[in-house]
Amino acid sequence: MIIRKHPAYLSVEAIVGDRTVLRKLEEGDLQRTLKWLRDPSVNKFLSQDFSSFTQEQEFQWFNFMKNSCRDIVFAIETKDEHIHIGNCGLHKINWIQKSCELGIVIGEKNFWNKGYGSDAIRSVVSFAFNRLGISRIRLNVYQYNVRAIRAYEKCGFKKIKTLKNDHLYEGKYWDTFVMELVKPGA
Repeated sequence: MIIRKHPAYLSVEAIVGDRTVLRKLEEGDLQRTLKWLRDPSVNKFLSQDFSSFTQEQEFQWFNFMKNSCRDIVFAIETKDEHIHIGNCGLHKINWIQKSCELGIVIGEKNFWNKGYGSDAIRSVVSFAFNRLGISRIRLNVYQYNVRAIRAYEKCGFKKIKTLKNDHLYEGKYWDTFVMELVKPGA
């Protein structure tokens, strides 16, 4: 049996929010994405240290994501100017349990604190719930990422678990919060 991408993802051209447009990540986006991964002020919020990620590794990751039936990745563009400002994705999709993990990065720092991340989160959550049939979305966020925690809470995510002293950053251990959003009625 060959497992392929979900038909809803294959047929989507773009997911339009109030401030953002989510489109399929393209190979031409990788140079910009790699720049964000290497930026210490962006990298400190990511799930792992990508600061030494190479172009080859980024290309391998892209090909893996492109062919994965458990991962869906979008580029985030501003709705009006069509500027690529970040990426978001649904990862570790469990089609039987109807669950997945959310990942997002706004790599263009001049677009931070302006509502673009929240808009992209609402759009990808709506897509997951309404087009993919997902009913539970989780994410991990570091205690010091106050801006992201606020955005997640604004979008309905709730803290369900605290992993105490789970993440070492700049010589200090920080908690990791596990947050979850459950589709209403699920």
